[in-house]
Amino acid sequence: MDETNFDALCEGASPEEAKRLRKILSEWCQGDEDSFPVQLALLTCAQWRAAARMPQQLAAARQQLDQVFAEHQRQTTAAFDNLIDDMAIRTGMLEQIVARHTETARKIVAEMRVEFTHTEAAAKRIQNHLEVGVAEWQKARTDFMTERDRLMERVIEIRNGYTQQEWFCVILILAAVFTFGIVLGMRIAR
Repeated sequence: MDETNFDALCEGASPEEAKRLRKILSEWCQGDEDSFPVQLALLTCAQWRAAARMPQQLAAARQQLDQVFAEHQRQTTAAFDNLIDDMAIRTGMLEQIVARHTETARKIVAEMRVEFTHTEAAAKRIQNHLEVGVAEWQKARTDFMTERDRLMERVIEIRNGYTQQEWFCVILILAAVFTFGIVLGMRIAR
């Protein structure tokens, strides 16, 4: 037996629903299954089935979006954690360099105090320069701590989602802080 439009209408329908559709078909038309009432009934039923599938399709799309968002958030967190680790390593190295330079300068000052009186004046000038350097270092350290606090605030914002432009700004700020630290270290080394 050939499949008809009525069979297509009844596909997936329960036996009770198919029985009702047959009854409607027989009441609405006598004869041709391609008549307007039958076609209208087929269209309406197809629309109902499509509407019934929409919540499932929306739920699947939502789940897929949630998975993609979770993956992006995980990648962002990992990248930021790597950045923080790298900054901690570089900061530690900078602190070691500054500590070595400070210790060396203190030894030089101690040796110069033993020498003649005219060298004591030179030692006082060096000590003044060191104090200025320490003050600059304290200022730089305070600035660094302030920037670190701002960076931590930005961490919270990153975890809530960042744009590429904001990432670019954060990288520029970190590069500026790192460059400032290197310049300060080189200045103290002189």
